[in-house]
Amino acid sequence: MIRRLLAYPVDTAGGLMYTEYFAVPPELTSGETIAQLRRAAREAETIYYIYVTEPGGKLAGVFSLRELVLSDPKKSVSEFMHKRLVTARLTDSQEEIAQTVSKYNLLALPVVDDQGRIQGIVTADDALDKIIPTAWKRKLPRLYH
Repeated sequence: MIRRLLAYPVDTAGGLMYTEYFAVPPELTSGETIAQLRRAAREAETIYYIYVTEPGGKLAGVFSLRELVLSDPKKSVSEFMHKRLVTARLTDSQEEIAQTVSKYNLLALPVVDDQGRIQGIVTADDALDKIIPTAWKRKLPRLYH
């Protein structure tokens, strides 16, 4: 994993991304997803969104924790996931990622390869780190503290 990350410049999506993220198959129900999330949450550093992946890792959808909690426990995640995806490519620059995160008001952005398979996520604080002046970071405790 470290070798794979070192293959990308540090100011690209591939160099900035976390390879730990939470993903489920589309046929899982909300209740089953919550149960899996409870088991995995202790080990996951960052969980803002749940990614839905097809066999082989292709990113099929995404939904927020809020949407998960408010959904019917028997409802399949494929019924409420967002299918229009905002993603970054492994070689996208930190500036491009920051613009995307800002434009869509995201907490994390999935990074996909050329086949659309999720490789990791870039968090908003990492994307904006070089762009936001240090003085402003102190005013953003939710992301930087």
